[in-house]
Amino acid sequence: MRRSRILAALLTCAALAALAACGSGNGTTVAPDTIDTPTTDDGVTLDVPADPDVPPVDVVQDTPPVDVVDPDLSVGDDIQDVPSDVLPDVVVPACVGAPGQIAWPTGVSTTFLRGPFLQDVRDSHAVVVFRPAVPLTEQGCVEWSVAGVASLVPFSACVAPDAYGQYAVRLDDLPADAEVTYQVSAGATLTAGPFTFRSAPPLDRPQRIVVMSDLHANKDRTAAVLSKIVTSALSDGVDFALTCGDHVDAPEEPQFDDLFDGLRPLLHRVPLFATIGNHEGRNANYFEAFVLPEADPPDPEAPEMYYSFRRGNVWVGVLELIDWQLAWTLGGVAFGQVEWLAKELDSEAARSARWRILSIHQPPWGRNWAPCSVDNPNFGEVSLRDMLVPMARDKGVSAILSGHFHDYEHGQMDGVELFVLGGAGGGVENVECTAPEGLPTPWKSVEVNHRLTVETGCDALTIVATDIEGNEIDRVSVPHAAE
Repeated sequence: MRRSRILAALLTCAALAALAACGSGNGTTVAPDTIDTPTTDDGVTLDVPADPDVPPVDVVQDTPPVDVVDPDLSVGDDIQDVPSDVLPDVVVPACVGAPGQIAWPTGVSTTFLRGPFLQDVRDSHAVVVFRPAVPLTEQGCVEWSVAGVASLVPFSACVAPDAYGQYAVRLDDLPADAEVTYQVSAGATLTAGPFTFRSAPPLDRPQRIVVMSDLHANKDRTAAVLSKIVTSALSDGVDFALTCGDHVDAPEEPQFDDLFDGLRPLLHRVPLFATIGNHEGRNANYFEAFVLPEADPPDPEAPEMYYSFRRGNVWVGVLELIDWQLAWTLGGVAFGQVEWLAKELDSEAARSARWRILSIHQPPWGRNWAPCSVDNPNFGEVSLRDMLVPMARDKGVSAILSGHFHDYEHGQMDGVELFVLGGAGGGVENVECTAPEGLPTPWKSVEVNHRLTVETGCDALTIVATDIEGNEIDRVSVPHAAE
């Protein structure tokens, strides 16, 4: 997968060579074999089995690639494809209401190995996903009712299991911001529910979001850390959940089982939108586990690897690192995801949103990565500092949310709030490295397990970092500026 992207980038570079120099001054390009091996955060090579139905997968290593271009090369300035003053006007809906719901119930059903859990609840649809411990051949079904919508019998839909024995049932034609009660069944005896969720809100409605990263799920971590985050999110009445990657140590089915077991009380009621991390390895098990929106146009190698969605008054772009690294290495050539995001941020869905935020696993800046050695420098991704942050600044993005570093960090670059929130289960770094040259100041870092709560209010975007005992670590408020 990575090699096909490199080939596409090189072909793009060759096509542009007659117009401008491509890559570094010395013509150096990415060496594919230096960035293909899956590793853990401790540098241990992962033995990820290949899925016979998908191409071989690759993983972005935790150690950043060697810089192969002139560090003074200016990149990213040519990817603002449409000047903002020539874009058509859009209407930003008036803001109505307050973020969040009343506290959610906490009861669970353990009938199914995974789920039922909610995915892709946006527009007028939702997807309910569930998987028995033993695969069945029979269909799986969801019955549901909508508060305020009269029906002699419950609405229902059934699907056959996929190759993993998992069911993903889509509920269509849901009215906006409605209470939906559902229950699921598979075969003759397996049932779960009823549970209640709310359909996607109208475009003027504020949202309350729980954001977490680096869960690295196993039973001990979910019991010690994730269970407390889930309990707090239910009590807070969040509207949806967003992750910033590294849900597991390696993309193995039992680890995803532990992940969904730990998230079970929350995902019965609240949809989750996931961001891929390096530990997911672009493995088929990751893409099978989640049902996510797809990029438009879809990425030919993995349609759910990056995407955007709109819920209420917030637009969210979910990203993956590889195209940014390649585009930067090749001198700022805009292709793939880089070109896609520039156009997405110019779309009506993004520009009519009161708030725009981005999620990508690796951060543009980070400070605390053990062992703080000059032989192992890692202070975030230069490609994102040089290309993504300027694009975010110019296109009205308020915040970039990341993980990867196992602590809480926050600073501001070019007016864009940068958050590192890798504290949802993986071991906390417990180091404080000397600030690298160029790190934005002030820059806050706290070594503790935590979560973020993001409120997309009418007057301000409020982002609060809280440890797993409920103590506030940090609070950032971005006032709304009328367009």
